[in-house]
Amino acid sequence: MIPVHLGQLSPWAAHLCLRVETFLRSQAGEAVQGKPLVLALSGGLDSTAMLVILGLVAKRLDVTLSAVHLDHGLRPESGQDALAVQALCEAVNVPCRIQARDVAALAGLWATGIEDAGRRARYALLEEARQAAGAGAVVTAHQLDELAEDVLMRLTRGAGWPALGGMRAWDAQRAVLRPLLLTPKVHLRRLLEECAIPWREDPSNAEPAYFRNRVRGAMLPLFLRENPDFLHTVAELWRQARTDEKHWDDKVLAITRGLDQGDVRNFLPNAVLRAASPALRLRLYKRYVEQLGPGQPLADALHGLDEAWQEGRLGKRFQFPGGKEAEVASGGVAFRPGPR
Repeated sequence: MIPVHLGQLSPWAAHLCLRVETFLRSQAGEAVQGKPLVLALSGGLDSTAMLVILGLVAKRLDVTLSAVHLDHGLRPESGQDALAVQALCEAVNVPCRIQARDVAALAGLWATGIEDAGRRARYALLEEARQAAGAGAVVTAHQLDELAEDVLMRLTRGAGWPALGGMRAWDAQRAVLRPLLLTPKVHLRRLLEECAIPWREDPSNAEPAYFRNRVRGAMLPLFLRENPDFLHTVAELWRQARTDEKHWDDKVLAITRGLDQGDVRNFLPNAVLRAASPALRLRLYKRYVEQLGPGQPLADALHGLDEAWQEGRLGKRFQFPGGKEAEVASGGVAFRPGPR
């Protein structure tokens, strides 16, 4: 039987739930307290543990829960996953919305990969449910092992600092909350095993065609072999990244608050750039590129832009993901959005 209050758990399991509660409060307490939460529930180990944990601390957080499950239609057993999710939600009295989408067809329609199409369809459904419920956040079950995978993926692709620290626990812009982000997967497994709660296994998580799966199956084990405490190292890197991110965000906001108006919205004047340190200039460039639309600017392009500005190479242009562009102009650096 699924536990309904903390007193039914072992002391270790109860402390695990309380640590998750404390982390959630520290990241997004004021934003979500007293509001509904929409849980992304696949039926796998992580999301099942998330449902159990949040169900046990929901009253303490003054939140109500509902769940959403997307049947991607990519595996013959995906229908059984949906039935298992429905049964689990009924057992804990959490309303659950289940929807099936042909993700393979969506990938063709959107001219993107299966993994990306599944993610886009899933988050679109979750956001729709969040708005319908007036919820404070969509809650996902990303945990510390996945944070480590994310860090390695960002390192491989060339992310800068502090983005290299990995995904946020609270993404206020998208209203996405990840309360398990500093919880190791092994702890979630132990919780479910102690409570004798089953979960579904998705064999596609081991499919090497996907980059994340290659990181999970090959790269991360190598780091853990060299440093068995690597997950703790990633958690500390994440904390440092969040601290530095807040510092730089405040610095950038203080400078750009008066610039984001009218014709100068997408222009950084020379006077501002000359008064800024190299580290601050890079973050100003990054902020101006990101505000033009989706697509993360990579560090080498930002460094190249700064070098061109310092050398006064007027007319030099730099391309960024999403078709966005920056040009060194006579009065500063101009930024332009990509084609629509």
